[in-house]
Amino acid sequence: MLAPTAGSKSLDAKEDHHVRIVCAAESTVPLNAGFHPRWPFVHRGSFSDHEAPLLIKSMLVLGLWLSKERKAHSKAIDLHNFLGSAIRQQTEAWDASVADASSTCKWPIATYQAILLHLIFAALYRGGGELDLDLKPSLAPADVDLLERLVISCKKLGMFYYPNILQHYCDSILPGYTWVTIEEVKRFDLALFKVCGAFSILGKGEDRTGNLDGRIRACDLQFPPPRNTPLWNAVTKEEWESAATADMDPHSLDDPLPLQWISNSAEIVELIATGSPGLF
Repeated sequence: MLAPTAGSKSLDAKEDHHVRIVCAAESTVPLNAGFHPRWPFVHRGSFSDHEAPLLIKSMLVLGLWLSKERKAHSKAIDLHNFLGSAIRQQTEAWDASVADASSTCKWPIATYQAILLHLIFAALYRGGGELDLDLKPSLAPADVDLLERLVISCKKLGMFYYPNILQHYCDSILPGYTWVTIEEVKRFDLALFKVCGAFSILGKGEDRTGNLDGRIRACDLQFPPPRNTPLWNAVTKEEWESAATADMDPHSLDDPLPLQWISNSAEIVELIATGSPGLF
């Protein structure tokens, strides 16, 4: 798991009192929902109790909801609503969609993971309402706005462009850490692409310069696909050593592997995702 940023930590003081009240009786609720195989963008093997508070609590919301207990559902909804307010009140810590904000937001990956989990739960909790003509459900307007801000932020920070990903993480002297952090960004990007494609979103949200919209297309995915899922899923040292391969080590800015980028197969990816290369 990537280290929490100062922006993500700033949410802690505002959350703690409320969270203690909401979750006092749920201290044993598992966070496994955050590692669901359908959404494998949080690295289980390096996850700890010291992660960004917003990420832990977003995972807790899903854990409460999936417990199938009415009391837990009520607490999940309460905490979800509170975290939604906290996310929107702290946009300066993560929202790069506004002009000149990208210089202060850096890459708050843990916060972005938390926001994506928050949006996934919003779809589970509120449902999608009526289907649009594209046969996709719709998110609530506030959730659409949040999703578009997240997408535009990732675009402005260059998080879909492999040379930028390498520049951020390939300087580490620990090959295992480098591999995990790079994989974590790639898997987050794909999960965000999947969420955007699952809902009917107009995509008219733009940054204040008017250059970027709130949609992700396959041509935006300028990085190689995730690799070595057994290694990604490894938790113990034995599992890691069993799954590790020689090709996990080379990450070089001199060779960002452009021939392997997902964007090279954009038309096929769009066709599979939407049924038509021109609809997304």
